[in-house]
Amino acid sequence: MNIGKESEFIENKESLGQLDKGLKSLTAMLNRHNSGVVYYGTKDNGDVIGITVGKNTLQDIRLRIREIIQPRIVSEIEVLYDENKKAFIKVSANGSDKPYSCDGRYFIRVIDSDEQMSNDILRKMLLDGDLDLIKQVESDNQDLSFSQCCSFLAARNLHVKDNEGFKRSYGLLTKNNRLNILAFILSDQFNIPIKVVRFNGTDKSAMSSWTDFGDQCLLLSNYQVFQNIKSLDSSRVELVQGIRKETDLFDLEAFREAWNNACVHNRWVSMLPPSVFVFDDRIEVVSYGAIPYGLTKEGFFEGTSMPTNRALFSLFLAAKLTEQSGHGVPIIKSKYGKEAFSFDNGMIKVTIPFSYVPDFVDRRKNEESAVSSLTTKQLLVYKYLISNPQSTLGEVALKTALSLAGVKKIVLMLQKKNLIKRLGSKKNGEWIKSTL
Repeated sequence: MNIGKESEFIENKESLGQLDKGLKSLTAMLNRHNSGVVYYGTKDNGDVIGITVGKNTLQDIRLRIREIIQPRIVSEIEVLYDENKKAFIKVSANGSDKPYSCDGRYFIRVIDSDEQMSNDILRKMLLDGDLDLIKQVESDNQDLSFSQCCSFLAARNLHVKDNEGFKRSYGLLTKNNRLNILAFILSDQFNIPIKVVRFNGTDKSAMSSWTDFGDQCLLLSNYQVFQNIKSLDSSRVELVQGIRKETDLFDLEAFREAWNNACVHNRWVSMLPPSVFVFDDRIEVVSYGAIPYGLTKEGFFEGTSMPTNRALFSLFLAAKLTEQSGHGVPIIKSKYGKEAFSFDNGMIKVTIPFSYVPDFVDRRKNEESAVSSLTTKQLLVYKYLISNPQSTLGEVALKTALSLAGVKKIVLMLQKKNLIKRLGSKKNGEWIKSTL
């Protein structure tokens, strides 16, 4: 009988004299693929040669597993027989509490051999593994309140109170009953900037605006950023061979998934927040982290779910900010292809291109064209009013060294060109840019 040659999932040992070597292979396979099988009483090629199984053999194996493998694993140990009634032992295990060590050392499975982990791989596994570090690491600030979070959840029919029960139910406490990073992220005191930055053009050389949605519970920040970007979306209608065709500026669902993933899977232990950047031709959603260790790029694009922050993801599900696990990446890929994703310098970036030149870009370019046609005096008045919107015309004349009559004439011209307009009364109003 042959049970299969050695591979990344199978290790064969001829006798129990190699028990520890087999268990080392088991941890290496767990660290690589979250599962593994070791057979005792088999050759490398998988041929069964048989083994003597005593009364306490299985118990001895179980005790040895508990002694040398950390963290604890749940293993299945069974005696099997081939067609000639030769006995052999199968030890199998599944687990995602990586990294696993054998006798204090860490190994990784490479084809059919076990290699000791480098410090870089071990560190990456700790950061990207399924450990939910934001639940384990204490928050520097232990004086936290959660009124915003509770109100947000209540609006979604999850009626909770800011008490110990709430903190325990949603994983806001470490094993030592200290508030953790997850608690800080969800607290009223979460003071990390969550920004939407807009640029004029297709690169970062000219920033147009910076809006910070931080200084509040992440659930609120996430929602407000989505609403901000949603306000940019528009549709363009055209007739193609007599058929009405409507084209959206960008796919809002794809953005929602990209933004939710950025918030949920961000490496929050580093306190570097996700961000959204808006250019003339695209939106970029940037978060910090990498594809979780043990998940291939193929698995990533297929939607295999390995949440970096399980408890945070569960809360997003409960708050109905996201719907299910694993469908976000396939949605984005179906709309914009794999090329929408890039992985550089510890960051994941999702690029969502615009289908056409946005109206806000056309308006800005029209404004730039109109401003460029102004005379030196007209430009002086225009810039002063934009920088000092509550100024009176008398103040403008004084600061620009122009006559009051000249300023009045220029302001009237600027209004006719739709470059500025007055909001409010003459006494208490202000000057603002018009929308061309």
